[in-house]
Order: sequence, then structure tokens, then C-alpha cells
Amino acid sequence: LIYHNHIDKNVCEETIKQLSSVNWEQHFFYDYNTDSNVILSGNNELDMSYDNVTTRPILMNCIWQALDNYIRKDFNFSWFPSWDGYTGLRFNRYQDSKVMANHCDHIHSMFDGERKGIPTLTVLGVLNDDYEGGNFVMFEDEIIELKQGDIMVFPSIFLYPHKVEPVTKGTRYTFVSWAW
Repeated sequence: LIYHNHIDKNVCEETIKQLSSVNWEQHFFYDYNTDSNVILSGNNELDMSYDNVTTRPILMNCIWQALDNYIRKDFNFSWFPSWDGYTGLRFNRYQDSKVMANHCDHIHSMFDGERKGIPTLTVLGVLNDDYEGGNFVMFEDEIIELKQGDIMVFPSIFLYPHKVEPVTKGTRYTFVSWAW
């Protein structure tokens, strides 16, 4: 489900401005079979950052509102009362030719023994749309149109495989959080 214009344009632009001075590292996936981190797309894998920006509280509130809408208003399942929590932000940066390999969000690293559970919902926020390429693709071939300020919420299970195709011009900025 996509919540259009859920994040104020000025907040998106200020966040991108601040992201120019954070520390970035290459994204990796956890391989349960080998108990190690792997980079599935070689040098083309996107960059990620958990660094702080001053807009973080506003973005965290946008995530909370999207989750609240998703659970209580849009689906309102009597047998699923809520979520127990959600992670802090991870920022994603896709520069020229960067991608995210096809995957599902079975995030093991978010549970350290203190937090227990499984990720049930993925929350993806879009900070800009002034780039080319970088399509978000779900189910192998369904392109999901996302614009600056949109937040998308979807189940974090194997039935929702997704990827990001190569950026061909500019830089794509997003953030992600997972609810459990």
C-alpha cells in the first residue's frame, strides 16, 4: 500500500542535504546458511547508512503514522491488533548503476536477544524522484511507481520478493524500517 505525499517535500530535501555528510557503507545481505554477510550484486550493490540526521524524528513519526494507517484503518484485522515496534531508519543511496538484488525482508540482524520476533512489515520512504532508472520491482516484474514523499508498506515475508533496478542517471535516496 502506498501513502502518497506522506512526507513533506521540505523534510525530504533537508534529509538529502544532510545525507551528503553521513558515512556510507556498501549494503550486504545476511546469508543464514553460512552465517555471514554477502554482497549479491558485487560493486553495483547500493550504499546504506544508519547515521543520524536532524530530520530523523520527523521521519520516524511518518513511519509510525503509516504503520498506524496500515494496521488500524486500511486493514483493521480484528485478529491482528498491532505491531510491537519498528526499527530505526536505514538510509539507502543508489548512485549510477547501483541496484538492490532480488530478495525478501527476512531481517535476522534486527533481533539481538533483547528484541524478539520476526519482521512483519517493511516501510519504505522515498526522499527524491529526480533520477532515472532505479525502478522498485516486486514479484519479478511489477514496477511500483514511487514519488518523492511516498511511503510504501508491505509484508516482510518471502511472498513479497523485491529489488531495485540500476539507476541510470542521478542518485536515488530512500529509507527503510521494519516493524515486528
